[in-house]
Amino acid sequence: MRLHQGGMSVSEYAMRFEHLARFYSQAIFEAWKCRMFAEGLKQELKRVVVPMAITKFPALVEKAKVVERLNGGNRVMKTAEGPAGSKKGGS
Repeated sequence: MRLHQGGMSVSEYAMRFEHLARFYSQAIFEAWKCRMFAEGLKQELKRVVVPMAITKFPALVEKAKVVERLNGGNRVMKTAEGPAGSKKGGS
């Protein structure tokens, strides 16, 4: 089973992953399911989530959502601190 997050949110990816996992013919162990899910995450999420070695699927999805939110928040902050932030003394 190969699925990658691509442009999906973690929530969308988790739903798609769960849907496809139902059709997998082998017995699915929780740790294997977590490993496959984590391997398909976007690189910036995978880099943070994989070292946590989470073996419970719901916990892994929640941690990935938290990291996704934090990454999104960092991007907004960086944008806000960009050129507009550098004009502090200009006006």
